[in-house]
Amino acid sequence: MNNRHVSTHRFFRPAIVYPVILIVLIFVDGSLMAAFSGLLSFANWTILPNLTFIGIFYTIHFRSDRHFHFWWWLVLLGLLFDLYYTQSIGSYLTAYLLSAYTVFLLDPHIPYRILSSFWTVATGLLVFYSLIYITGILTGEVNISLVNYLIFTVFPTIFINSLIEMIFYRPVESLTYIINS
Repeated sequence: MNNRHVSTHRFFRPAIVYPVILIVLIFVDGSLMAAFSGLLSFANWTILPNLTFIGIFYTIHFRSDRHFHFWWWLVLLGLLFDLYYTQSIGSYLTAYLLSAYTVFLLDPHIPYRILSSFWTVATGLLVFYSLIYITGILTGEVNISLVNYLIFTVFPTIFINSLIEMIFYRPVESLTYIINS
C-alpha cells in the first residue's frame, strides 16, 4: 500500500507553483519600481525592491528547492531578468546564482527564526548588489563610488527588503507548508 500523500490539486504542486511565483516576482519588482519610483528614489537615496531575491530566499530557507529543479529555474530567472531589464546576459544571472548559493550555504547554520533570517537575507543581498556593482564597473555602466553606492543604495535596499522578508515570513511559511504537503 502506498502511503505517499499526493496533492489532489493538480496546479498546486511545488513543481508548478514555485517557478510561477518566482517568475511573477520578477515582474512585480519592476512594477513596484515603476509605480513608486518617486517614493523609492529621493535625493541621493535609492531603494530597490528585490522581491525576486526574497522569493529565492524563502525557497531555500523553507527547503522548497528540493521539490523542483530549483537551480535550473534560477538560471532561467536570471536570464529572464537580464533580458527583460538590462538587455544583456550575465550580470543578474551571476548575481542571482551566487547570492542564492551564499544563502544555500549560510542558511543551515543560522537558527530557524524570523530575526535570524534577517541576517541571511542581508548577507545574500549584500553579495547580490556587490556583484551587480562589480559587473557595472566592468561594463562601464556605473560611475558612482563604492562608498556612495553602499550608503545610498545598498544599505537602505537591504534594510527595506529584509523588513519585507520579516513581515511575510509567517504567511509564506504557512503557504509553503500547504504547497509542499
